[in-house]
Amino acid sequence: MKNKVSYPIRRVFIIDEIALVASMALALFLRFRGEAFLWHKIYEGLYVYIIITVCLFHVIIYLLYDNKKTSIFKQDPLENLVTVVRSRLTLALLSLIYLYVVQRSVQVSRAVMGMFFTFSIVLGYTLRMLYRRYHIGKYGDGSRPNTLMLHTPFPDEHGLDTMFQEGGFDDVMVLTRGASREEIEGVIGAAERLGIRTYCSLNALSYDVHSGIVTEVAHRASIPAFVRRDKFRLFGVNYSIARVEEAVLHVMRHLDELKGHYICFSNVHTTVMARESKEYAEVLNGAAFTFPDGTPIAKLQKKKGLIGADRVAGPDFMMHMFRDTTDGKITHFFYGSTQETLDALRAHLEIKYPGIVIKGMYSPPFRELTDEEDEADVEMINASGADIIWIGLGAPKQEKWMKAHEGKINGVMMGVGAGFDFHAGTIKRAPEWIQKIGFEWLYRLFQDPERLIKRYFVTNIKFLWYLAGEIMRNGL
Repeated sequence: MKNKVSYPIRRVFIIDEIALVASMALALFLRFRGEAFLWHKIYEGLYVYIIITVCLFHVIIYLLYDNKKTSIFKQDPLENLVTVVRSRLTLALLSLIYLYVVQRSVQVSRAVMGMFFTFSIVLGYTLRMLYRRYHIGKYGDGSRPNTLMLHTPFPDEHGLDTMFQEGGFDDVMVLTRGASREEIEGVIGAAERLGIRTYCSLNALSYDVHSGIVTEVAHRASIPAFVRRDKFRLFGVNYSIARVEEAVLHVMRHLDELKGHYICFSNVHTTVMARESKEYAEVLNGAAFTFPDGTPIAKLQKKKGLIGADRVAGPDFMMHMFRDTTDGKITHFFYGSTQETLDALRAHLEIKYPGIVIKGMYSPPFRELTDEEDEADVEMINASGADIIWIGLGAPKQEKWMKAHEGKINGVMMGVGAGFDFHAGTIKRAPEWIQKIGFEWLYRLFQDPERLIKRYFVTNIKFLWYLAGEIMRNGL
């Protein structure tokens, strides 16, 4: 595995050098195209001298800066772009200073140099991304080894050896929740005798701890015990403060007391609706929790200095909950969307989360239900005995439906809207790096512009307008 990682480091450097030479050639071609003195300029050695100088400076920058950055395979595309831009800006500054010192800057075409550094960013980034895609597709990004996950009942030494050899695993993760000390020691001893790199999971509060929830407190790894009670108020909506894992853990630990209640995930669109409708704001505030599904709202929480504040998107919450309930102790029911989406959702979940228990799925008619139909739906959901009732009716209908059925539904209701489609694969979700910078809405807009263009642009403008007013009045 080491050889697969060391060679790409050199290849990235070579790719950058190729991008620099190609960028200069393209800049020269565009600037002097058709002019007779083009070849004279090159033969004179001026631009050859410049590109050699730039490539030498790039060696220094690469060794001092690029080579010490996180691997391009572990950086997301945005982080890669920032790395390339910073590297090229530094290179441009050093090159211009050097040309000025040696008194060659007056002879250089500004157009050529401008195009050269612009092309070097575009071409360098493009080539890096193509190589990154090829390498990750073939070897992975090096951050996620092929791990054998072991949980009780653990295999004996022979079984472990067979599993390891046949699966081509890089290492073993021993999931310790529910296992006795003797069982854990036994499987660790077997792995050690076989020379297999082995890790043990952390567990607390009957929960397998994931990295996203770990916080250092008093120099110790810790996890929040519950979702805090204080709220962040925006446009009349009381937002809970949490991270995704923290919210999932709280629901799992307080499932019985949350049954009959509902949880909302509110984004910019629904926040604006709440600002314009007191009735809808009361619906959101009537929830057991209303989490910030929108990145702008989460950023406002962080700007306020609220520790642990983060975006808790409905689809992310679903993913973590699905993953953490594959032992079948917490069961699911899905209400909403189309039958086609529900069928795809079931197939996808049963493959990706083996062991998940789905008690039922139902696609209600796309119209107002009669009282008899509504009662029949409630009876059907309650008869399933499901613990979590996922509601995918779209906002604001799903939130109003949950409020109207508070105390009538035996499970805890969660309005997740397009989460059904994302997990069914009928709608592709934005890549993680796009989610990080808060442009998931733009990604979705390109997927369905006819339906979303008015909603997003009008809503986003309103959000900024209302936010400006809020800042002027309350200094948010």
